[in-house]
Amino acid sequence: MVACSLRLTAVLLSLAPWCFAQQPAAISFTRQVRPLLEQRCGACHSPDSRTSGLDATTSASLLKGGKRGPAIVPGKPAESAVLQYVRGTREPRMPKGMAPLSDLEIQLLEAWIQAGALDDSATPAAAPAKIVAQSAPANPLNDVLFSDADQLAAIRRQVRLAYVPRPPGPPRVAGYSNPIDHFIAAKWRDANLPEFKDPPPAASDSAFLRRVYLDLIGVIPTIAEAQRFVADRSPDKRTTLIDELLARNADYAAHWTPFWEEAIASSDTGVVGGIVRHGDYRQWLFDAFLRNKPYDQMVADLIDPTSPAYLHPKPERQNGDYDVYPQFVLNSSHTETIQTAANTAQVFLGTGMKCASCHDHFLNREWPQARFLAFAGMFAAHDLEVIRCEQRSGKFVAPRFPFDLPGVPTATPADVNSRLHLLSLMLIDPTNARFSQTIVNRLWKRYLGLGLFEPADDYRADRAPSHPELLNWLAYDFMEHGYNLKHTIRLILTSRTYQLQYDPAREDHFDVSNPTQPRYYRSPSLRKLTAEQLIDSIRVAMTQTLDPRARLYLQRKSTDLTRALGRPAARNEVSTARPEDVAVVQALELMNGEEFNERVAQAPLLKENPAPDRLFWAAFSRAPSHAEHELLARAEPLADALWAMFASPGFQYIH
Repeated sequence: MVACSLRLTAVLLSLAPWCFAQQPAAISFTRQVRPLLEQRCGACHSPDSRTSGLDATTSASLLKGGKRGPAIVPGKPAESAVLQYVRGTREPRMPKGMAPLSDLEIQLLEAWIQAGALDDSATPAAAPAKIVAQSAPANPLNDVLFSDADQLAAIRRQVRLAYVPRPPGPPRVAGYSNPIDHFIAAKWRDANLPEFKDPPPAASDSAFLRRVYLDLIGVIPTIAEAQRFVADRSPDKRTTLIDELLARNADYAAHWTPFWEEAIASSDTGVVGGIVRHGDYRQWLFDAFLRNKPYDQMVADLIDPTSPAYLHPKPERQNGDYDVYPQFVLNSSHTETIQTAANTAQVFLGTGMKCASCHDHFLNREWPQARFLAFAGMFAAHDLEVIRCEQRSGKFVAPRFPFDLPGVPTATPADVNSRLHLLSLMLIDPTNARFSQTIVNRLWKRYLGLGLFEPADDYRADRAPSHPELLNWLAYDFMEHGYNLKHTIRLILTSRTYQLQYDPAREDHFDVSNPTQPRYYRSPSLRKLTAEQLIDSIRVAMTQTLDPRARLYLQRKSTDLTRALGRPAARNEVSTARPEDVAVVQALELMNGEEFNERVAQAPLLKENPAPDRLFWAAFSRAPSHAEHELLARAEPLADALWAMFASPGFQYIH
């Protein structure tokens, strides 16, 4: 009841100015409709990127329409193409490859068109109003009272985002359309780099194809997929491919699941050797990414036991003695509680607090022990004692969220479930900038190789990111688009920055001894394939099919090969990165390992038209050069050539 009261009170107080309105306000194109269209449709239908010839950001351009005719018919919502597409009555449903518009957003567009699609752009506008509030009926309180959990989260998100100042837009640099490229090129300009006047080349179609397949669904393309893309002469084929891969929801979810299993220490075994695990979240994670659940809600569902989507743990016997409850939040002891707090901070705030669990942080003065223990107390049923280097002090620290957020309750609930509920809301709150900045930084690092701040688990107030304006803008854009991971992923992958050719001479590096060394992103960084990417891609190359049931992440068993490739044998601790170094044991497994050689020797590809060209298309998504063709033609047997391809750096890395 306390948790429900906190949730309802927060929303009702936020909605108070609108709860007693006598009449619904007239819908404003400037304040309501245009922001919605810019947020949800602007990526493809803006003045800079008129997909199908349509600019959806002005009333006049909507009336004019694009290649398929007018987008709106004033006074006739049912005949307006924009509504037909967002509702899915015309294919493809829009926004393509992203989450559909909510019922409230569609109702807003419908009501505006029904009222004549009036354009008030020339009228002096008041302060921007939030879409949900202005488009609601005369008494929006009723909508809140009868909302389900997802709707309530969306309303809260909109209300709280109003507290966050909109960051400056990207600097304008001629020759670019993606906002990310404007930020990157502006830094080249400010640093007087030659790349500003002579930009690095884009990757070839084959390199881009392989890169984007591995990044979005975790495997290389089949021969047919590769040849179809390379033969395509459409100018927007790269954007189309990105949208197609993002729409492969099950493959997309399968690629993300192992990352988050390690990030939250998910394991199918509750207790091993007396150590309590964090629970088995595999299916829970897969389902969240399959649905493209908003990231903030996914995190809240992980921590908040009052959430309908919370995965309640099942009791297991420890050493046949007493019950334990494997879950992400472990708080049955002081040690478990501070470890959970440190894990949460590392994964979701990108902040290393572990050193502050038993003394003031030696390297980061932002985290004295008392501040960390106050945060850890939010996970506990009682205040935490100050235990400094295993010495009890008898002093206790009251629980407190470590960052000051405007308008949040100041009192901390007494029971642990209500504390966790309040903690989850503050953790994901739009005014907690570190939450959104951490996840967009993880996305940037995942696709470019180096984060905007490094290390990605050590965000520090005393060390600026390489591109602070870009990080701030990306985080706000991510929140404004409903914490939609696919939206930000699409934004990054459609940038020219992501699509640049790999060039070791231009590649950035992070040196922990020189953390302020600038990074310019004139080339992506070389990235080692994970064990899942490598083994699943070999299977695709050999069989020319992607069997979702055979993907490595579903395999519980650990083998010499998977361990050599960096897949952990167990998940005792959270981890957000695999080792990037190449060890001798990996080379030995690839050269002499029984498992690797059996996979290659039994390849169906070698039995079905094993021509040199076909082998190259299967492994590298391109035709061989003349010299490569000659070398393959002399190879005997071809299994050795195929083995050499799979073991080569050209296959083992994302370039």
